[in-house]
Amino acid sequence: MKKKLSGIFVSAVLSVFCLATYSYSAPLEIGALNFPPYYNVENDTTITGGYYVDMLKMVFERAGVEYTLKGYPAKRLYTNVGDGTTQVWMGTIGVAEYEGKTIVSPKQTSEINLEVYTLGSAEMLPKTLDDLKGKSVITIFGYNYGGTLKFLNDPQNNIKTEPAKTHESAFKMLQVGRAPFVLDYREPATETLAKINIPDIKKNSIKNLGIYIHISNKVPDAQAIMDKLMKAYDELKAEGKIK
Repeated sequence: MKKKLSGIFVSAVLSVFCLATYSYSAPLEIGALNFPPYYNVENDTTITGGYYVDMLKMVFERAGVEYTLKGYPAKRLYTNVGDGTTQVWMGTIGVAEYEGKTIVSPKQTSEINLEVYTLGSAEMLPKTLDDLKGKSVITIFGYNYGGTLKFLNDPQNNIKTEPAKTHESAFKMLQVGRAPFVLDYREPATETLAKINIPDIKKNSIKNLGIYIHISNKVPDAQAIMDKLMKAYDELKAEGKIK
């Protein structure tokens, strides 16, 4: 009887292990947030396109790795990547929610530009992050800015942040004087400013951030999958199919 029970216990353990492993044998979930023109996500859920979406589709299809796409608000996406609910994400490094919890591609796949905007004089524009010390700045809620949020929230830097829900609301807050600066990424900011009329706005590039493919380290054979994806990426790059 003891031997029989032991066998049942081992079988149960193996079954649980197999179920846990099987959860990732299905298509890998690629997460996205609304970050036009790279990720276009309506209502924080429905992915409608974007340059990075197209790139990831080509890479996964060339690599022969099955995938699904799902959109999330930024904070939720970062948490999901950290706990493995979302298995793949192409974004910045240095994000607290998933730092050390993913395998990161050995090379960056793109780059985005972090800029600071003002309606004041060009001379008052910060040229480095250190120039923001002791000042007030409008940020976009949920954005980590590639780890820069930690610097902004450090009490020693005496920076007051004014979070805005959207890019548009951030620039409207700038117009009414909630703070003298907006910190935003060049590409979505450019799209936003094309829609709303804000004369005499000035900007300065303050930091360039590399974009990398992340695979949750909870995915079995994550490194082997990454190797496949990078081989496909290099091939597509050489063929001129991705920039």
